[in-house]
Amino acid sequence: MKTIRFSIVVVCFASFVFGDARPPSTRVADSGQGLGKADAPEKKLNPDTQWLRDAKWGVFAHYLAHTASTEVPGEMNRAVWNKRVDSFQVKQLGEQLSALDVPYFFITISQKGGYFCAPNKTHEKYFGSDNSNSSNRDLVADLAAELIPRGIKLCVYLPAYGRKESAEGQSQWQEIIAEWSNRWGNSISAWWIDGCVFQQPEMYHAYTEAFKSGNPDALVSYNTGPIGWSREPKKPATAYEDYLAGEVNWRLPVSGVRPWDRKEYYMGPNLLGDQLHFLTFLGTFWGMGEPRFPDELVVGWTKHTNNHGGTISWDVPLSYSGVIPASHYRQLQVLKEATR
Repeated sequence: MKTIRFSIVVVCFASFVFGDARPPSTRVADSGQGLGKADAPEKKLNPDTQWLRDAKWGVFAHYLAHTASTEVPGEMNRAVWNKRVDSFQVKQLGEQLSALDVPYFFITISQKGGYFCAPNKTHEKYFGSDNSNSSNRDLVADLAAELIPRGIKLCVYLPAYGRKESAEGQSQWQEIIAEWSNRWGNSISAWWIDGCVFQQPEMYHAYTEAFKSGNPDALVSYNTGPIGWSREPKKPATAYEDYLAGEVNWRLPVSGVRPWDRKEYYMGPNLLGDQLHFLTFLGTFWGMGEPRFPDELVVGWTKHTNNHGGTISWDVPLSYSGVIPASHYRQLQVLKEATR
């Protein structure tokens, strides 16, 4: 009996330390993650992703009317939002990013409540001016005018608006997206689309056409959820995206080759036709908090990903005037010195 009990303890300990202790052939992959190469879209890596790979890392910022992933506070209204957007000092942010040798910068257009940091006449046409909380200022255009002459590519984040609506509603949102895309044109180098699981695969094609209508060379990625929670790497969401959305929360994925079947695990740059890319927050959550990692981990994981052909977008908080906090700026300086 003592021997039997000891064996049970050993197996349980191994499962706790190393994860699922069953042989690979008997395990069932996590839901949504068990995606082998045979299931992936047949596509080739877009050569336009070269700049993203060469960048090694860039900066991402949530600039919203609320805390990321939460509801809009009751005191928020159009006047308050316009005052905040008007306070954004694009030159000050441009100087910070230039000093850090940041090759690209992502800005959020919106997330909830229809509070956009750029106007859109098509949105007002379909939803009425009273239901559109777009800012009067086109912050994206102003950022482009400041950053692009500095050699910094501008990229944008947008939720997958219309994904749950009727075909007519989806078509309307594609028109809204196309207005922004055509207005900004070549100023936008990439789109990162959040929460995107279309029931009809062909909708990815329609949305991608809208995003790329102003710049066919712009990169598009569709986020279908966080990665790093499974033994299986995330596959491309669709054949119509160019790089892995790569949302990372509290588990940092690493590159390697599995010993039992020699399957590559986030070995870039080409991940089934997607450029390898991760996005995570430098603070305690998206757009908030003090840096959560020691400098050595930020540098080490970035270098590890770079060494396998991947790129990391580091999300940092921004003040409403568009300033990166001193603690995050200091850590990005350390990363710059270690990687540039």
